[in-house]
Amino acid sequence: MRKGKAAAAAGAVVLAVLLSGCAMAGLDPQTLMRPPRSTGDRESIHQVLEEKTNNRLNLQYPRRGDYRSAILMHDLSADGSEEAVGLYQATDTETGIVFMEGKNGKWKETGSFQNSASQVDKVCFGDVDRDGRDDVVVGWGNALNHTSSISIYSDKNGKISELSYAQPYSEFEVSDFDGDGYDEIFTAVVSTPEQAAIARLLRVTDNMVETIGSAHLDTGVTKYVGVTAGKINEKQYGIVLDGAKSGGNYVTEILYWDQKDKLLQAPFFDAGSLSANYTLRSTDVVSKDINHDSLIEIPIVNPLPGYTAPAPDETCYVTSWHRYDSESNTLVRAMSMVIDKDDGYWFLIPDMWRGKITDKLDRETRTLTFYEWLPGPGGKDGAVGQALLKIRAFSKKDWDGGTASAGFYKLEEQNAVVYAVSILQPDNALSLRLNDIQNSFKLISSQD
Repeated sequence: MRKGKAAAAAGAVVLAVLLSGCAMAGLDPQTLMRPPRSTGDRESIHQVLEEKTNNRLNLQYPRRGDYRSAILMHDLSADGSEEAVGLYQATDTETGIVFMEGKNGKWKETGSFQNSASQVDKVCFGDVDRDGRDDVVVGWGNALNHTSSISIYSDKNGKISELSYAQPYSEFEVSDFDGDGYDEIFTAVVSTPEQAAIARLLRVTDNMVETIGSAHLDTGVTKYVGVTAGKINEKQYGIVLDGAKSGGNYVTEILYWDQKDKLLQAPFFDAGSLSANYTLRSTDVVSKDINHDSLIEIPIVNPLPGYTAPAPDETCYVTSWHRYDSESNTLVRAMSMVIDKDDGYWFLIPDMWRGKITDKLDRETRTLTFYEWLPGPGGKDGAVGQALLKIRAFSKKDWDGGTASAGFYKLEEQNAVVYAVSILQPDNALSLRLNDIQNSFKLISSQD
């Protein structure tokens, strides 16, 4: 990410607070016709927008992405000072964008455009035309119904130019995907009656949008529920898409730029089945940097012994997180866990437990019990053995009462819930020590 993007994001947050005022129950920012006035530069920016709309300003807020304010600050001229970008409802059927520059606290319009879309999907910044200055990349419309399109706005010596890319998208990201020091636009679209699912890598050359690479995607995906750009291993930058399919299934697709072959690679896509079913799962867990090592991990989900998919609960699956090794075209496991999203935690499965334990969940008592798994002859079938440990979520009142929590050790406490464990068979070879259990238990945060 180019320096200045963090400052822009901070500026966007400040502006969002200043222009939106205190939130009131039941009010959507989209419906606020006149946000409270601010002072200084902010007031002058607001004045330009009021004049532009004949004092009938209705701000438009991007619906997704890192930049959610209707007024964004970013250095588009590479002169060390920030310009302002304003988004507003121009007419009943059009959305407008205004560019402004300021000097000594006074702001003036440098360019404005209107788009036939009724909403702003997403805004990104990046140097996609390779002139040393960041451009504004705006996704217009609704990505879910495939009416979205992209416009690229560039500061050319104080004048703002617009370049449109009419191909619809379901997801897009702006980043330096090919490692050349400049940014590209990545787009992905799910299958439609007009075309099969496809990903494209775009850049601007001679004021034209150029496709430098494309790759087929799983044709069964109906929408993308997660998109993460970043390092997929120590040497390779890429993008990871998590897609929803019919029947409550999900898949993950990786795409990256192959420097050697100059191709956009999609290693999980199978040309025979037109799918990425290698990563097929029936839980909605999505890719992320699960262990905070700055690499994106991909979930491979399998039922625990004794269960078949679809299992009765998400806790009946083991989720193994992998990073992709682009040189060997293999997945390397980082960790495995059982996830209980309803009660907000995950439990790390130690290596000595892999294939040797199963579990049962009692939602009524909020108790997850791990059992030894006894495989049958030849590894087929099998039976549940001794109960090894229980994890239970207690209300703070029940925990403090002491009766219900007898025999349990406290692991964590959050939002008036106490998470505790009971070690049932301390002499079993698969039993874990309390210290190991504490290290394996983790509450799910907003970053997870």
